[in-house]
Amino acid sequence: MTNESIKALLVTICQYNTVRITQTFSRDDMDWIQVKCVPNTSVLELTYLENQTIEHYESIDEAADVIEKSLYSHVTV
Repeated sequence: MTNESIKALLVTICQYNTVRITQTFSRDDMDWIQVKCVPNTSVLELTYLENQTIEHYESIDEAADVIEKSLYSHVTV
């Protein structure tokens, strides 16, 4: 998945921040990161499913970069 595709998904999630949309990104056929928008904000909440670590991002570009690096690097979070 390209960085632009990830950004497009994140934009959609933030546009509908009054409903609970969750996007799950997979790595090596395993659910890896779950993303949702904090209700009524533009803050993206990323949950790393392997260890339940939660991070928040106000920037779609930054969140997309983090997701892309996590999905395509061989280093675990």
